[in-house]
Amino acid sequence: MIFYMKWNDIVYGIGDFLEMTFQVFHALGNVPNIIFTLVIFGGLIYWLRELVKYKAAAKRTGGVE
Repeated sequence: MIFYMKWNDIVYGIGDFLEMTFQVFHALGNVPNIIFTLVIFGGLIYWLRELVKYKAAAKRTGGVE
């Protein structure tokens, strides 16, 4: 017997999986928001520090700022 999967099966399967993951986020409360905010803020600080280093290196070597 050959089983043919319909598009509805795929779409509803993905939807059910995402609904499960969102229920996990709901159970965690505000913790994911805090974690995401800290990760984004940390990445911003890291990137700004790298920009300062690149600008200093450009001034020192005569490169483009």
